[in-house]
Amino acid sequence: MSQSGEMAALSALVLSNPENATLVKSVLVAHGFQVVNADDATAAMDLCKRQRFDLAVYDTEISGTLGLAGNGSPAFLPRVAIGLLPATDQPISTRLHFLVRKPVGKELFSRTVKAAFAPIAVDRRASLRQQVSVSASECTLFHHGGRRKTEGVRIVNLSLTGMCLHAQEMLPQGASIEAAFTLPGTGLLVRTVGRIVWAHSSGKCGVQFDRLNSGEQQKLEDWLDAVLPDSPLPV
Repeated sequence: MSQSGEMAALSALVLSNPENATLVKSVLVAHGFQVVNADDATAAMDLCKRQRFDLAVYDTEISGTLGLAGNGSPAFLPRVAIGLLPATDQPISTRLHFLVRKPVGKELFSRTVKAAFAPIAVDRRASLRQQVSVSASECTLFHHGGRRKTEGVRIVNLSLTGMCLHAQEMLPQGASIEAAFTLPGTGLLVRTVGRIVWAHSSGKCGVQFDRLNSGEQQKLEDWLDAVLPDSPLPV
């Protein structure tokens, strides 16, 4: 999200067999989505590491696809997903929000995409990042049983679910991290605890928050409510 708080365009990741891909893309584009196609589950995972998607459409008959929507799948994957299922009654156990039986019909798929706007709006509110530039007053890294202070860390964006940090070194992916910083324009110190879910050689890394205590969570929610716009999604 931009510094001004402008909503980014809707984005969708599509992993589908060719016979459905054209219809799926045309409906998504008609509803305002920028669509990126993945060739397989590995490519889909790699794309999600580099870009956040509002919606995923998964053909569940493609190998590895159900792993993208199962319990315990990485937090950077889209949390709102439509599954394209074979024309059978076989149940599946995933965190898919919506299920569409194949062959996919344009009208039904369009209604499903419209229904997806509600959970997308909730997810965006929780995960949209507000651009900031704040020095961490404290930052401690926990990795492989060790603990060390990390100096010169800045917070470059922030949401209810996580943040992006810029450190003077590449931080280890998977490590736990505790950081304290002052919320811009408030003078309020907030303490966060999270896990590094991605890291770059530039020193930037993505942190997914663990459960914050109620006081810290409330500070963060109040601040984000003040700076994020109420931008409804299309219906």
